[in-house]
Amino acid sequence: MVLITIELTEAYMQKDILHLSCFSIFFLICSFQVNLSRQKDVMKNDERVGRLFVLALFSLTAAFLELVDLGFDQLVNRLRGNQELISWYQSICILEVIFEIIAILMLVYSLDRMLVALRSIASDYKTTCL
Repeated sequence: MVLITIELTEAYMQKDILHLSCFSIFFLICSFQVNLSRQKDVMKNDERVGRLFVLALFSLTAAFLELVDLGFDQLVNRLRGNQELISWYQSICILEVIFEIIAILMLVYSLDRMLVALRSIASDYKTTCL
């Protein structure tokens, strides 16, 4: 929720650094999820490995949506002073916010499902050790 609030504030301030930071964070999370999915001995189940890899793809998609959002920012900066294209400017600003919210929701979903999978794996290890 905080990232969505920051994005709405950022839409008015026109700061590009948030997009680059979010891209980096999302890409690092994706990398972590891919590396986690490669641990087949720990997962003990090919279905879990596949699910974690798909969740990593969600994170990667969120990272690339951040780059698309950065492109929209660049386009908005060029259209800002032109009164003839004010409707395009407003439409692109709305589209930019929508892309950012979708990216954040994809990442949150990916992290939530990853944590559920890790809890499941931990409980499996707990029951086998007892």
